[in-house]
Amino acid sequence: MYYWDPVIAPSGLAFYTGDLFPQWKNSVFVGGLRGMMLDRLELKNDKVVAEEPLLTDLHARIRDVRVGPDGAVYVLTDSGTASMSPNTPPTSKLLKLTPK
Repeated sequence: MYYWDPVIAPSGLAFYTGDLFPQWKNSVFVGGLRGMMLDRLELKNDKVVAEEPLLTDLHARIRDVRVGPDGAVYVLTDSGTASMSPNTPPTSKLLKLTPK
């Protein structure tokens, strides 16, 4: 139904069903490993009608995304290992997205 060119290496996918972000109803969130973003796709009649890249300023691989029972969006980042030295441990963060 949807593809990225160049590919973002999708990882993790969550349909937004919460009430914390009413403007995100009918959206699907897709993590991007290579794309280093969280992509929000707005759906209408089972078709993608808009795309919004989020968290691009983090410059981090998005490993997974979930919607919590509180309506917040939880995102797991992943530093990867390809460009790290053997003595540097990978760093990951768990982020909780809530309205301002």
